[in-house]
Amino acid sequence: MNIYRVRRFIKGRIFTFLWRTRGIKIADRVSVLGVSPHIAGNGAIELGSLVSFRGFGSRSWFHVLGNARLSIGSRSFINSGVMIDVSTAVSIGKNCLVGDCVVIQDSNYHEIDEGAGVKMKAVVIGDNVWIGRNSIILPGVEIGDHSVIGAGSVVTKSVPPHSLVAGNPARIIREIAASPGYVRF
Repeated sequence: MNIYRVRRFIKGRIFTFLWRTRGIKIADRVSVLGVSPHIAGNGAIELGSLVSFRGFGSRSWFHVLGNARLSIGSRSFINSGVMIDVSTAVSIGKNCLVGDCVVIQDSNYHEIDEGAGVKMKAVVIGDNVWIGRNSIILPGVEIGDHSVIGAGSVVTKSVPPHSLVAGNPARIIREIAASPGYVRF
């Protein structure tokens, strides 16, 4: 083992211990490269085994309100500058890749039309999904397994499994070939 892997392993063990003392459920341990994400709020956070966080350039920020729930599946990777804001629920599946500066929100925080109220609806991201840099995932979106969200996309509607979507608003570009056991790494 080289010195960098040893340091990352030790740092992961320390953050696993510290986050567990805050009530964050962690299946095994986390991996933290660079600056750890800022975690705020009193909501429930559950991390699968070997979830990795990268914090070079800009720090990620997770805000989970009191009755809300954030779940990140095993072996998922969260890159620098990611912002996840949870009012109800955000679920990220296993083996997902979340690019730099991605924003995931399950609430619009303000009413759009008079009397319409604030939209709050869970965001569900399937397994083996890749979300490209600077993408925005909005309330109520479900992204199917093995899908790819192109960089800079604004996802306003649900995405079927095995789809490549891109644009503002995001639209389906083509279908993706991926067997059920395929993992994108």
